[in-house]
Amino acid sequence: MLPPSNVLVLGGGIAGIAAALSLSKELAPLNPDLKITIYELREVPSTSGGAINLTPVAQRHLAQLGVIEELDKMGPDAGAEVDSIEYYSIHTGRGMGRVDFAGKKGQGYGGYKGKRVMRISLHLAMLAAAEKVGNLTFEFGKKVLGGMESEKGVTIFFADGTSATGDLAIGCDGVHSNTRTKIVDPDRPSEYTGISFIQTTIKTENIESPIHFKASAMNRSRRGALLTTFCDMEKTEIFMAGLVQIDASVLSNDAWRQEGTNSFRPRWTPLKALRDDIRERFGESVIPCIREFVDKADGWSIYPVYQLAPGGKWFTDRIILIGDAAHAMPPRDESAAYALDDAILLARVLAVYYEQPLRDAFQTYDTIRRKVINDAYRDSTAGWANNKDHSKWASRVEEWLAPWQLRRRKRARIGAWVFDAHEVEIPPPKDWKEVEPWP
Repeated sequence: MLPPSNVLVLGGGIAGIAAALSLSKELAPLNPDLKITIYELREVPSTSGGAINLTPVAQRHLAQLGVIEELDKMGPDAGAEVDSIEYYSIHTGRGMGRVDFAGKKGQGYGGYKGKRVMRISLHLAMLAAAEKVGNLTFEFGKKVLGGMESEKGVTIFFADGTSATGDLAIGCDGVHSNTRTKIVDPDRPSEYTGISFIQTTIKTENIESPIHFKASAMNRSRRGALLTTFCDMEKTEIFMAGLVQIDASVLSNDAWRQEGTNSFRPRWTPLKALRDDIRERFGESVIPCIREFVDKADGWSIYPVYQLAPGGKWFTDRIILIGDAAHAMPPRDESAAYALDDAILLARVLAVYYEQPLRDAFQTYDTIRRKVINDAYRDSTAGWANNKDHSKWASRVEEWLAPWQLRRRKRARIGAWVFDAHEVEIPPPKDWKEVEPWP
C-alpha cells in the first residue's frame, strides 16, 4: 500500500478542520504532493449552535494549529475570558463551588484559562486558518451517502450525485455521522440522552439587576440547570442555555429537524411555549438577575443532546472516524478538546506509520485512544444525570454534595488541561500490538 497522498475529510466542523490542519502539518513534510479536501454537508458555514467552552488544553491545541491567532483578530467576537465557572443554587442563591481555570497563580494552565466563544466565531477562525494552508481545499453541500473501498483507494458517494476518490477518508461528520451509519458501523446509531439545551442570547444592557457571576455560571435547580455566561470580550452579550429533561416523544418527528444540524424548533410549538417552559423551570429563582434573564429573553431554540454508547467500530481498511462521529458523549468541560486531541493524535500516528498499511495505523490510534474515551464517557454520563428532574429532597442532597464533587474531580480536570496530544508516545510500527493506553 502506497503512503497517503489524497485525503478526504468528511465534515467541516471542529474535528474536520482540526484533522485537516494537523494532517497538513504532519504529512506535508513527508509528501510535498499531499492533497487534503474537506467535504462539508452544509452549503455555507453554519451559524447554528451556541457558545462553546474552550478549556486551557483546547486553546493550546488551537494555538498550535494557528486558530487562536485568527480568533484573536475578531476583536470582541473572540470570546470572553473565563477564570472559573461558578456554581449556584437557584433555590437558595448560595454558591456551591466552582471550576477554576486560573490556577493558584492566576495564570491558567500552559498559559491559558477558559474562554467562552460563540461557535460561529470559532468556526470562522478555523476556516481562516485553513485558508492559509496551500494543500487544503473545501467543498460545501456534500452529504455522504455511502462509500466503497479497494486496494487502490476509497470512493465516497454524495447526495448531489458526485463522488470523490482518495487514499483514505476521515469521518468527522458528528454524532449523526453518515460515514458511520452508512459505511463504518451501520448498527451503531446515536441515542438521545433525555436532556436538551434550550438556549438564546440577551444583551447585557437589558438587565437591570446586578449580575451574580464574574464570567460564567451554572445555576442548578430541581428541574435542570441554567448556564449563564458572557460570550464576547466586552461582556455586552449573555448566552443562556437551559439543560433540561425533555421527553423523546417531543423530538421524534424528523420533519422538525433542520437538515445537517441537531437543532429543533417544533412547528407546532410557538416560541412562547419555549419561553414559558424556561420561566416555569427557573423563573422563581431567588437570584434577581436569573428572574430577569428568563423573563426578558426571547428567540429560544431547542438542541437535543445525543450520544454514542461505548464500543463499536472506529475504522475499516481506509476509513476512520474521529470526534463525535466515533464517540459522542454528553458535553463536559473538555468536550471540544477531545475532538482536537483526536485530530492531532491521528495525524501523528499516520506520520509515524506513513509507509505502513493504513489499518495498522488505525489500530494503533484505536489502542492508544480507546480507554481514555471510555473513561471520559463514564464520567460525562454520570455528571449529565444531574440535569434530570429531581425531587425537592434529592435536589438538596445534590446541593450539599456539589462542593465535594467539584473538589474531587479537580485533579482529573487539571490533568486534562495540561495534557498535550503532541507529547503522547507513538510506538514504532513493529511494536504497535504491545502499546498500553496512555493514562
